[in-house]
Amino acid sequence: MIRIPIVIWGTSGHSLVVSNIVRLRGQYEIAGYLDDVHSSRKGTILADKPILGGYDALPVLKKNGIQHVALAFGHCSARVRVAAFLKKNDFEIVTLIHPDAVIAESATVGEGTVISAGVIIDPGCKVGKYTIVNNAAVICHGSTIGNGVHICPSVSIGGDVFINSGCWVGIGSCIVQRIHVGERSYIGAGSVVTKDLPEGILAYGNPARIIRSIKIDF
Repeated sequence: MIRIPIVIWGTSGHSLVVSNIVRLRGQYEIAGYLDDVHSSRKGTILADKPILGGYDALPVLKKNGIQHVALAFGHCSARVRVAAFLKKNDFEIVTLIHPDAVIAESATVGEGTVISAGVIIDPGCKVGKYTIVNNAAVICHGSTIGNGVHICPSVSIGGDVFINSGCWVGIGSCIVQRIHVGERSYIGAGSVVTKDLPEGILAYGNPARIIRSIKIDF
């Protein structure tokens, strides 16, 4: 089988998780990594593949026929920005689902989203574009996850929950059924969300309470 060449955008620990999914799926051959934050890493090796550069590497990749990119960094809004740039320049952003994830037939997963090991996504769920659903997270029936969301490991999301775009749901958190979380809100690790949360806030605790408004880019 001829494998499609792909580059991994990101060089953090999450990039290794993503590259592992790529290797397990067997459809793509990793040509290297991209890092637009740490320019000094260009030319070094990560997991036996070269770091090719950042945005500057894209024209060379296209010239060499490499058009597939996997997003592999945790910053929510940056993933959406990078994705928009790649789409504008005719690159294809791949969706990656770990073979050990369980995705219901009626669930949908958007372009450029990464679903990690042990994830369960129930019937009727909708997961948006450029989102991360990390190890062992569970999304129950009928829930909707927006674009550019980061669902951290071991998060449990009840049925018919709506999480707007750009949110971060911290490791081990629980969101009970029929909750609505506003756009760009940040839920701290280990929180239990029992009431709706507005947009642009930091919330944490058991039960989760609103700490303050936030305007940081995450």
